[in-house]
Amino acid sequence: MSVLSVSMSPSHSFGKMPTSYIYLLPKRGVQGDAHSASCGTSPSSNPRQVHIIDSSLFTSLAKSSSKYPSFQLSPGSLGENITTTSLDLFSLSEGTRLHFGDHEDHPVVKVTGLREPKKRLDEWPEGLLERCAVKDKKGRKAGTKIGVYATVVKEGYVQAGCVVEVESPKTFRELGYV
Repeated sequence: MSVLSVSMSPSHSFGKMPTSYIYLLPKRGVQGDAHSASCGTSPSSNPRQVHIIDSSLFTSLAKSSSKYPSFQLSPGSLGENITTTSLDLFSLSEGTRLHFGDHEDHPVVKVTGLREPKKRLDEWPEGLLERCAVKDKKGRKAGTKIGVYATVVKEGYVQAGCVVEVESPKTFRELGYV
């Protein structure tokens, strides 16, 4: 498990631009990113400080389905700050800590929940949200799987190539939407 790419945007835009590194700040998120401590909440209570997607989502969306076209996406294109490889984000527990890097002062985030797009829905390419939909047993949409959100526990730099270590909490709590 590692970091494939990191992205940020100083303005409120649909996607974010890949960059060589990002700096995580406790209670704020990604330094210099438009969403740092925004979303209408006080910094300490914002559960959406850092958005993380695994690259496997891009791989699955690149394949055509019988109902929808394929989507050629790249890191940052869905507004995520961190794109990982080989990390099953949806199997994690709420409260899982993700450690970025293996050096002593590595940054740490705590997973708060699943991303549920609420704004700028008109900017999503047609069919993309439907391709990311999670269905319940009766076939009804129960949500989407477009990454997870986390809060910053320990500050530091994150860049492509960083290893990601997963620290599970003592008790498993299924991820809800934030």
